[in-house]
Amino acid sequence: MYKISLRKRGSTWEYRFQVHSTNGKQQYASKGGFLTKKAAADAGAIAQQEYETRGALPRNTTMTYAKYLDFWLESYCRVNLKDTTCASYTKRIDFFLKPALGKFELQELTPLIIQNYLNDLFNQGYSRNTLVMLKALLSGSLSYAVLPAGFLVHNPVSAVRLPKARAKPKIPSRRKERIPITVEQWDTLMQRFPREHPSHIALNLGYHLGLRLGEAFGLMWEDIDFTKGTIFIRHQVQYDQEAKAWELTAPKYDSFRTISVDAVLLALLKDEYNRQQRAREYYGERYQQICVDERGYLGAIGKPVHLVNTRENGTFIQPRALQHTSRVIHKELNMPLFDFHTLRHTHTTLLLEAGANPLDVQERLGHSRLAITWQYAHNTDVIRQQTHQILSTIYK
Repeated sequence: MYKISLRKRGSTWEYRFQVHSTNGKQQYASKGGFLTKKAAADAGAIAQQEYETRGALPRNTTMTYAKYLDFWLESYCRVNLKDTTCASYTKRIDFFLKPALGKFELQELTPLIIQNYLNDLFNQGYSRNTLVMLKALLSGSLSYAVLPAGFLVHNPVSAVRLPKARAKPKIPSRRKERIPITVEQWDTLMQRFPREHPSHIALNLGYHLGLRLGEAFGLMWEDIDFTKGTIFIRHQVQYDQEAKAWELTAPKYDSFRTISVDAVLLALLKDEYNRQQRAREYYGERYQQICVDERGYLGAIGKPVHLVNTRENGTFIQPRALQHTSRVIHKELNMPLFDFHTLRHTHTTLLLEAGANPLDVQERLGHSRLAITWQYAHNTDVIRQQTHQILSTIYK
């Protein structure tokens, strides 16, 4: 073990000790800013012990968490994760983590600092889902800092706990409330967005199948078996911010599945297929064929794909079209809580109202656990009446 040297720099003290050489060049670990010589000596002893225990060079003892996150995104995320996942992580890091924690040096991030940060978000009304997501992001990034990076000895997030479910925030939760729409509201939607509207097919895919937004716009004609009345969910589309392009990828959580289709939707899809075939013949060489390149991006070059959601001339209807549709629904139809995911909740509730087996509903939605499916289920008067009828058969 090398001797720790101490020196005064201005009004504060610094420790310094020798570590293993790299490429014949001597290396040192040091840190200053201590108010007393004893404080520097004590901190140096701890740092040297951690170094000897870890057996790795503390490569940058002054790296901030913000700079480390950039390193983690580049060295781990972009190598192992999908571009869309990296883009999602980057957005959350830039919005949440860097402004609040980025200024801290990596080794200064204690469990208490992180715990207080999550507690503050909780009291500001952020949903539990947001807190869970951020804790996972913190834990994943700092776990990499322990191994293989060797910047830290322990992951400080391992000692952090989320507020208990019964805890009450100072400000009500920001979690968005989703209420299933009624049959009457659905009829109103269909009157406002009739067969000729670009959002008509996508809305129906959400209402009749409970598809995610990306799955609805990633559906291809070859995924539909009109004879068996089934649809194979094998794609979704997501926007790649860096490439500025729509990307065709596997469904979320790789939730590949085959689901049955009701007669009403099947007839609508048959009619749409025939309409597109007539349009292709009408436009001829002017018809704009959508292709996917070797990287999975949609465009004019690559392998031709036959998406369900296209305009008359063959161009792709982007999922962003539903943003405008939702604004119209909010203002004109007086449904301020509506978004496309509302249809997924509606589909789940309608199935359970009709007595569908929850396990089949779980498979239909592509959920990994039944507990997730129950979060999409909403109690209704129909379900309450069913319980009342059941009670009358039990207690005679």
